[in-house]
This record gives sequence, structure tokens and C-alpha cells, in this order.
Amino acid sequence: MIRYKFIGHSTVLIEVDGTRFITDPIVSNRALVVRRKRPAGYQLEDLSNIDFVLLSHAHWDHLDRATLRKIARRSKASVICPNGHLSLLKNMGFTHVYELGKTDHLTQGDFIFSLTPVNHRGKRWLERYRSSAGLFVKGSTHSFWFAGDTGYRNDFVSGMQGVHPDVALIPIGAYEPREWFHMMHMDPKDGLQTFIDVQAKYMLPIHWGAFKLTREEIHEPPLVLRSLVVDNAELEQRIWWLEPGQSKVYEE
Repeated sequence: MIRYKFIGHSTVLIEVDGTRFITDPIVSNRALVVRRKRPAGYQLEDLSNIDFVLLSHAHWDHLDRATLRKIARRSKASVICPNGHLSLLKNMGFTHVYELGKTDHLTQGDFIFSLTPVNHRGKRWLERYRSSAGLFVKGSTHSFWFAGDTGYRNDFVSGMQGVHPDVALIPIGAYEPREWFHMMHMDPKDGLQTFIDVQAKYMLPIHWGAFKLTREEIHEPPLVLRSLVVDNAELEQRIWWLEPGQSKVYEE
């Protein structure tokens, strides 16, 4: 069985035939000083028996050490992330931490991991450098793409090993005002164009509904996205409209 559970913000639990992945896990009530507006939709079992934690970058709303500790206590998990994060993850109890470069490929069991480009800064404080990336996961029977946190660009597919993902996790929130955030965050229109660009079978909108990081309200992004596909039933049916805590079983 292949199942996706949207926990909230950019956190998604993905189960592919018994292997469990979780993306940028945060279930805490705060991201540094920003209070969560809507509870994470999860149970403790969602943080248990994780095989791979996929981290896109070090910002507080994506790399949450409190949530990572919960996972490490309940799992024999490995972390896969871009270069520059080992200092934040050491001594947390993870089985392995694999840092990847732009052109690296990592094979673990039936899955191959690679990075995809982003327009986003990855620093947590005032460090000289921390990288940021999306992650593409290619399995023997299923592939998915976690776009991470990014502004729009037309070359996301450059890290996808020539494969179109079955499911694309694409950010659509934290975008207003556009003149400030267009380089760092996609809005719903950008997210929809990205879905079309990468030719995924399904889109799961992420990066909305938890933290008010910019001027638009947290419930606004999926409403705007719906308005963009209201006259395109085929496209609308390929978007998974999940609320935090809801799941979707992938079917061909």
C-alpha cells in the first residue's frame, strides 16, 4: 500500500509498501517565535518506525529539533538532507545522516535519493552557509518529489533522474506581498505551474495551514488554488485537497 498523510505545513508521512518517510517534520506549537495557528494533524504512531527523514533546509519551520528527537526515540531512522546540516543533527540518535550534494545519488534498499534545485536560503542563524534543496525519491514501484521550500523555477526536473514523479509535494503558501517573497516562496499559481512542468500524476499542496509567516491568511492558499482549476476538472481531480490529519491512498 502507498499512503500519504498530510500532518501540516510541510510535514507529510509517506508509506510506500512498508517503508516510511516523513518530510520536514514539525509538530511543535512554535517555530522559534511564530506560534502555530492550527494543531498538527498527527498521532504519536505517525512519528514511530520512520525509516527516512527527508529534510530540505534548516529554517525553524522545517527543521524542528523537538520533533526530530521524538522521531529518533521511536525509530531507527536515517536522515537525508542537503550539505551543511550535520552539526544540527549529531547526537540526536539517528542511525545515519546522509548529506547530499547537488549531483549526488544515494541508494538505500529499493530507493534512490537525489536533490532538486530550489530558490531559497537555508541559513538558520548567521552561519556562513547552509544549503537548501528539494528531494526526489525513486523507488522500484513508486516515485515522489518533495519540493521543499522554494520560489518558482523552470528546472526542477533537472534532479529527477529522467522520471516524472507519481506524486509531487509542492508548496503553495507564505507568498504575500509578492514583491518581497516571489523569489523565495511559490504562490498557488506558481505551484500549479510547477505541477504541470514536472508532469506528476498527482499534486499534494503543502506549506500552508499552520504558521502565519506572511500577510495572506493561513487558509487562503488552497482556496486560491481551487479557483485556478475551477474550469479544469481533469486537473482539479489530480490535486489532493487534504486538510491536516487527512490521508490519501495512492492508486494508479
